[in-house]
Amino acid sequence: MKTKRVLRKIAALSTSAAFLGATMTGALALSYTLADYPAPFVQGGVFSGVIAVGQDAAASDTIGQSVLLADLQVKAVSPSGGTTVSVSGGITEDIPLGSNISDAQSYTMDIDLADDDIESLIDTAITYQSSDYDVEEVVLINQAGNAVTVETSLTSSEDDYQTDVVLEIARDSIKYYYAFSETIEVNKSTSSDPLEIKFLGKNLKITGVDDTDNTKFTANVGAEYFLNSGDSVVVESKTVKLSRIGSGGAIVVDVDGVTETIGSGATKTVNGIEIKNDETFYDSNNQAASAATLIVGKDAIETYKDGDAFVGEDKDNPDWVWNTNNLNSKLATTISTTAEFTGPFLGIENDFIFNDDSDNPPKVGECVDLPNNYVSICLDSLTVSDDNYATYTIEYDNSADLSDAVSELSSEPAIFLQTTKSEGLVIDTSQLTNVNGSTSTADIKTNKVWLYAQDGNVGANTSGSRNSTGVFYKDTNDNKVKLAGNVEYNTANNYFGHINFDSTKDTDVVMYLNGSAASATGTGSVELNLVSFHSTDLPDYDDNISAIFAVTSYKFSALGATASSEEADELVWGPNSGGATQQTIGTKDEDHRTRYGTIIRDPKSHGSSDEVVVDIPGDQVQANVVIKGTTAKTTSSGGSVVVNPIPSTASVLAEEVTSATAQNVIVVGGPAVNPLAKSVFGLTAADFTPNEAMVRLADNGNKVALLVAGYSAVDTRNAAEAIAAGKLAGLSKVEAKVTSPSQVVGTYTVQ
Repeated sequence: MKTKRVLRKIAALSTSAAFLGATMTGALALSYTLADYPAPFVQGGVFSGVIAVGQDAAASDTIGQSVLLADLQVKAVSPSGGTTVSVSGGITEDIPLGSNISDAQSYTMDIDLADDDIESLIDTAITYQSSDYDVEEVVLINQAGNAVTVETSLTSSEDDYQTDVVLEIARDSIKYYYAFSETIEVNKSTSSDPLEIKFLGKNLKITGVDDTDNTKFTANVGAEYFLNSGDSVVVESKTVKLSRIGSGGAIVVDVDGVTETIGSGATKTVNGIEIKNDETFYDSNNQAASAATLIVGKDAIETYKDGDAFVGEDKDNPDWVWNTNNLNSKLATTISTTAEFTGPFLGIENDFIFNDDSDNPPKVGECVDLPNNYVSICLDSLTVSDDNYATYTIEYDNSADLSDAVSELSSEPAIFLQTTKSEGLVIDTSQLTNVNGSTSTADIKTNKVWLYAQDGNVGANTSGSRNSTGVFYKDTNDNKVKLAGNVEYNTANNYFGHINFDSTKDTDVVMYLNGSAASATGTGSVELNLVSFHSTDLPDYDDNISAIFAVTSYKFSALGATASSEEADELVWGPNSGGATQQTIGTKDEDHRTRYGTIIRDPKSHGSSDEVVVDIPGDQVQANVVIKGTTAKTTSSGGSVVVNPIPSTASVLAEEVTSATAQNVIVVGGPAVNPLAKSVFGLTAADFTPNEAMVRLADNGNKVALLVAGYSAVDTRNAAEAIAAGKLAGLSKVEAKVTSPSQVVGTYTVQ
């Protein structure tokens, strides 16, 4: 049996955001406090904004600007891959969400696992009735279609999972077998000449097999103890004492004060503990030297058959049951991955089912354990950390201003796509018609795209038709809206772009328009599809997120049939062609996770605002499943990041900022040397106190401004040093004071 060990890194970075109200100027944009720094200036590892000093600033102000720039560059990093998880003595595999953990696929585990997969499983020889026999232990998962699967709320149709990833487990999907590799006669076992084996790591002594039932056997199942007269052991929290041994082989035992006599070879339950007097050694001259071998347990000796509760399980509601057969045959065991074995075998299988949230299925970091913790099946981790996501919004905009590109389009209905990533959207111009009025096919990277469905031709779109949609974008170089070209939404040529975030790029998540406005009045609907695909791990195009937009008179008119209203069928997940797994999710009021790992945020709430909000991971999310035995060790290492360089244009003179509200702004220096301290924060020199600096957040239009300014340049520099040193990290407020009484750089207090 081969061991598959395809490993993927897991991002080890973590961030936190204190979502608290402001205390000075009302609620800041997105409710930031000083505890959130470096947000909002660094979001998802990418810097956004400018750091401004005045043209007449002192050298210490400029140094303060450099200190903040260097600090933000350290923080402008994104997870890359992540932590490597490896298992010694077990196996691990990255399993796509919604998939079996074991089957015939190349990216899953083998169905049958033996000692070369889980080293604590035995492959050895035993002695039975004076002969040696080769035996082995085997664990099978998904032997005959009963599977263990990795599921999400959408792949399982279980809303209560929300964004959790879980292991769903069907009844009889996990099986453990003790198999005989050579021909053996188990039914020859007797009390005096039993078949003794290690079963799930514990001694099991089979003393008989039923003559008529191939699955039925009798065995000593309690723990075996060799005790001298007067010795005691604790079993099931009770003290069992061997008080005396008689000359005829009878014994006297005491269990927590209850005394009974048990004859030679007999079994008796004493104070809730079953004891078998298996063998005695009597010394007539010295009672203390007399001894006995006892089988002791809640059950000491028991008869079982196929389907009975396993040892120690609740007989009426067991988690694990016996799986046995062919015990009267004279054969070797033949292992099969598709059906029960032929020849004699002893085994167990799970009798529980985990298939909804009320079952508490294993989540990330949790395991399901076989009895005696002999083998564990664990959902160890996910291959993409929760930090490595970017937010994308798809919304109906009833008054988009596209006039930079086409003068007559100053307030038009459009589909608006935007993301927090500066180049998180790519327009694949090779797929468009009338490309920007030219023959250029260079891809366009942006973070804002508008889709405008026109009634006839628009501006330079001379090749447009009534089913043609103009693809507009915000040019990241000059912040102007420009026209990329057309996409036809009623033809096969309806692919217009893709997501570009970390390793999610190219064909991983592609954007399509589908549908047509077929009537004479141009009334109908169009689907904007986010289509996830990976040729190996997600090959079937069955993870589509489809936002349905109404079209009226050939123009987009709403998300769903009605604007500003959540509707079930305005957002659909599943195959574009329909099918059993396609779900209408527009009125679901929980966050949900797709096969790719994309998180769809509260469709009902966002749908009432005519928008769809999704968080897309930096790579396809998979579940790192670990199967391990008693000797296995799981280790983690790594945790690399990608540095996202802050552009040189981030450091500016305040006098060069033509519109402070166009971006986030860090203002370094007070109003005497930095005009933005006055225009953005409304401060004058009279607002400052000697030997003190203020660090203050304020609204800046729809953006956020941060002031780092002191009475003197040294005060300003010390405030910048305090921020970079993390001295303000615990302040869940919008303003702090940095005091420098000695006017020495690096000597200050924060309050």
